[in-house]
Amino acid sequence: MMLVWGLILFLVVALLIMPKRLTVKENLIMFPFVGYFAAVAHILVGIMVDLVDFGPTKSVEFTDFVLVAFAPSFIALLFLNFMKPDKPLFYTMIWTVFSFLLEVLLSFNGYMEHLEWKIWYSIPVYIVAFLTLHWFFEHVVRNGSKSP
Repeated sequence: MMLVWGLILFLVVALLIMPKRLTVKENLIMFPFVGYFAAVAHILVGIMVDLVDFGPTKSVEFTDFVLVAFAPSFIALLFLNFMKPDKPLFYTMIWTVFSFLLEVLLSFNGYMEHLEWKIWYSIPVYIVAFLTLHWFFEHVVRNGSKSP
C-alpha cells in the first residue's frame, strides 16, 4: 500500500517540477478525461471480467480508487507535457516502457495480481492508449480550440 502512495507522491512532485507545455485549460480537460477512461477500463477489466485484482482484498478499497483515478491522469499529463509533437512514436515507446515497469513493480510488490490477464498484454494496450491520447490531444483539445 505504501508503494501506491509513494507512486502518487512521485507523480505529483514530477508534475510540479516538470516543464509546463500544456495550458491550465488543457490540463483541466485532459485530467478528468483520462481518469474517466481509466476508471471505466478498471471496472470492465478488473471488476466485471475479473482479469486483474488491486490491493490485498477483492473489494475496491480507497487506495485502489486513488491508484485508478489519479495515477493514469498524472502519467498522461506528464506524457503530454514532455512529448514533442514531431516525435510521437518515440515518446509513446518511452512512456509505454515506463508504464509497463510501473505495472511490473506493482505486480512484484503484490499489490496487483494478474489473474487471466498476462502482464505482457499490457504493452500493446499502453501503445494504443498513448497514441490515442496524443491524437485526441493534438486534434481535438489543442487544435479543436483554435477553430475559426
